[in-house]
Amino acid sequence: MATTFLSFSRLPFDIRSQIWALAAYPRLIHVRTTPKPGRFEGHRFAGSDRYFASMIPQAELMHVCQESRQLAPYQKAFFTTLPGDSETRYIWVNFNEDMICLEHHNLYALDPHAADIQRLRFTVPTGREFEDWAETFTRFTSSRFTQFTVLREVHLAISHDMHFWGATAGSYGVCPIDNVRFLDIQTGLMLTKAQIELAEEWESQKGWLVQNMDDIDEELWSFSGYPFIELCLEVE
Repeated sequence: MATTFLSFSRLPFDIRSQIWALAAYPRLIHVRTTPKPGRFEGHRFAGSDRYFASMIPQAELMHVCQESRQLAPYQKAFFTTLPGDSETRYIWVNFNEDMICLEHHNLYALDPHAADIQRLRFTVPTGREFEDWAETFTRFTSSRFTQFTVLREVHLAISHDMHFWGATAGSYGVCPIDNVRFLDIQTGLMLTKAQIELAEEWESQKGWLVQNMDDIDEELWSFSGYPFIELCLEVE
């Protein structure tokens, strides 16, 4: 089977440009942020006060040919000049499809491209830091996302207390609540807020147990007056 299409260059330009556009796929762009000397991550500073880095390799389209590089939907972002370096470093990003991932929860670190980011994932803290952070985050959720003016999808990476998020309220800026997902880092399980609420109701009513999978419809019918059944319908 042939692995190359030698007549590609003879295709009309409009078709070639569409092929290059369709060849770009969504990626997880893990961005590391480091405050410059004299700064620390907890505060809100301009992008020039941080260093940015990512281990993700450049997208394949950037290495195919000159035309693919010119037409690929990527732009230079997260510019960084390290001490002693004469050249500015950057990350190639397709903000329409790529999800920007932070290994921490300080969203202010992304201020330089807050108006560009459409898909965002950040990591929820643990331990005592979670207790302090969660109270203010859940009370002022919307204000944490005001700078993200085109945000359409949010993932929260969570390592414990997944059930906590079923009881939270508030909006995520302009991002629709149906596009907010809660990712269990340990299991890879990803749920919506409605699904977490459903799981909580099932735990309280049934202790996570299904007595007989063959009779699951009867079990649900027997609890038809409970709120979690209504949530079942919403999730379906």
